[in-house]
Amino acid sequence: MFRKVSIKTILALFFVMLVLFVLVKMLDSRKGERTFPEALVQVDAESVTRIALFPRILRGQSVDLIKDGDRWIVESEGNKYNANPSIPGSMIAELTGMKLLNLAGKEKEQWEFYEVTEPLGTRVQLYADSEKVSDILIGKFTYQTQRITSYVRLADKKEVYGVEGFLPMTFNREVKAFRDQTVLKSDKNNWSKLSFTYAEEPSFVLARSHDQWMVDNQPADSAAVAEYLSGIATLTHSAFTDRKPEGNPTHSLVIEGNNRMTPIRLEGFMQGEQEAILTTSQNKGSYFNYPEMIEKIFISRDALLNP
Repeated sequence: MFRKVSIKTILALFFVMLVLFVLVKMLDSRKGERTFPEALVQVDAESVTRIALFPRILRGQSVDLIKDGDRWIVESEGNKYNANPSIPGSMIAELTGMKLLNLAGKEKEQWEFYEVTEPLGTRVQLYADSEKVSDILIGKFTYQTQRITSYVRLADKKEVYGVEGFLPMTFNREVKAFRDQTVLKSDKNNWSKLSFTYAEEPSFVLARSHDQWMVDNQPADSAAVAEYLSGIATLTHSAFTDRKPEGNPTHSLVIEGNNRMTPIRLEGFMQGEQEAILTTSQNKGSYFNYPEMIEKIFISRDALLNP
């Protein structure tokens, strides 16, 4: 009888201890969830109308990406530019999709080490109209065993977290990196007519007649035309200038095409040997100072006839 009672007692005690063990684990798990959230930034991407950036590289200068109808603009130091349309969405996605790896620090004294303070870090604020919906500081990064870890902190919290990825490459950048760098982007297969107008050289028209390209009614060299069209169909550059061109353009190209294609106009302004400003109807209000690109776009008539 004594043995039977003892076994029952032992089993009962074991069961109680097992229940207590499970409860403790559950409590620890819940505590862990509270100190290690699944996501630091939780916002509806469609509701974000402004991204305020304070990149470390700009030493206190702010950059705002502002939604204006169906487009985004870049604003900095009173200047406004067209924004790269893909950047705001990718920024928001990167913030909301951050994969937390570890809790790196809990104390304010650790902020400087991880560079999650201003001006050591890059501050990023998201707004939905006038409401600030996220405020985060992006600090330094480390590279170990083929993994890049960036360190971040919510502006109103002490905790520093390690997250997967190289966040400074996205957010700690100069103003021009956020701008629309499009010079020309179009499907060359739709092009049917290119009109070149020059101030000091012969003007001409390159037009497609069935499967043959013609230069002012003369058959063009097919290989030269194919190389030229492929070379200019997609052009981007960051050689921006705030100086507006003066006078009339010295070079002009109008591209027309099929399938309801909107005509594209590019204009070059040669202003001395060192300055050549280029404008494009696909990126209005932007001015590029890049002589080599002007030479590439505004080709001579003979280059298409006698390569």
